[in-house]
Amino acid sequence: MATGVLILGASGMLGQALMRACRQRGIDAIGVARRAHPLVDMTFDSLDDAALTQAIEQTRPDVVINAAALVNLTACEADPGAAYRINAHLPALLANLSREHGFQLVQISTDHFYAGDGAALHDETAPVQLLNEYARTKYAGEAFALTAPGAWVLRTNLVGFRDDPEQPTFVEWALDGLTRRQPMTLFSDYFTSSIAVQLFSDLLLDALPQRPSGLLNLASCTAASKQTFIEALARAAGLDAGACSIGSVAALPGARRADSLGLDVRRAETLLGRAMPALSDTIAVLMAEYNERKSCVTTASST
Repeated sequence: MATGVLILGASGMLGQALMRACRQRGIDAIGVARRAHPLVDMTFDSLDDAALTQAIEQTRPDVVINAAALVNLTACEADPGAAYRINAHLPALLANLSREHGFQLVQISTDHFYAGDGAALHDETAPVQLLNEYARTKYAGEAFALTAPGAWVLRTNLVGFRDDPEQPTFVEWALDGLTRRQPMTLFSDYFTSSIAVQLFSDLLLDALPQRPSGLLNLASCTAASKQTFIEALARAAGLDAGACSIGSVAALPGARRADSLGLDVRRAETLLGRAMPALSDTIAVLMAEYNERKSCVTTASST
C-alpha cells in the first residue's frame, strides 16, 4: 500500500481511530486538526484554503482522508453557511487539489439521506431525501468530491469514543446515562447501520490498496433501531436500562431528521471479500474499548 496518508479532522472520533490504525500498521500518516491533540501533527483550520494548500504541497500525500465535518444537526440549521463551508466547500477544494497534486481523495460522508421506510437497507443507487442542512451540505460534499479523479466516497454511521468531555459521542452519552440511571428516551423508529469506528477504520485501510473509487456504503450489515442499540449496549456493559422510556424521533424539536438510515453493504462485501460486521460485532468492539478505558482509569487512580 502507498504511504503518505493525510487525515483531516484527526482530533475527532474517526480521525483518532484512523491515526491509531495507521500507526499500528506502520502507515506513514499525518494528522491535521484545528486543535492540538497527541495524534495531531499539524494544527491549522482546514477551512483556511491557503494553509491547506500549503500543507498538501509540503507533505505531498498519496491519499487524503477527509474526516472533518460539522455533524451537529442543530448547528447546521443555525448556521447553514458554516455547514456548507466545512461539509461542501472543503471537499470541493480537496477535489481541485487532488487534480493538481495527484493524491486520491477519500471523502467520509453520511447516511442521513433516507426516511419513512423503517429498517430497510438502501444501496448506493437509492433515491435520497435531503431533509435538513446537514444532509444537504453533506450530499453536496459528495458531489464535489466525486469530481476528483479516483475519488472514493464512503457513506456510513459511526459510533465510538472521542474522550472530549465537552462533546461526548453518542456512545459516551449513552453509557454515561445508563451508568447514572438517568432517564433517556430510546427511539424505536430511528434505524441505523451503525459500525464501531475501529472496525470502520480497519475496513477502510484494508480496502485502500485496491484504490477503490466512486460511492460505497461501508457500515454494519443490518439496521437496528436506537432502542435496540442502546439496550444491547446496556446488556453488554451489565447496566440497567430501566430508567429509559420508548419514544419517537419525530418528537424531537427542530429540523426534521431522516429516520431510516439502513445501508446495503453488499458492494463493500464484494470489494473486501468478506461479510461486513453485524450489530453484535460493533457492540463487542465498543465493550472491549470501554472496559480497557475503565481499567486504565482504575489503574491510574490506584497509583
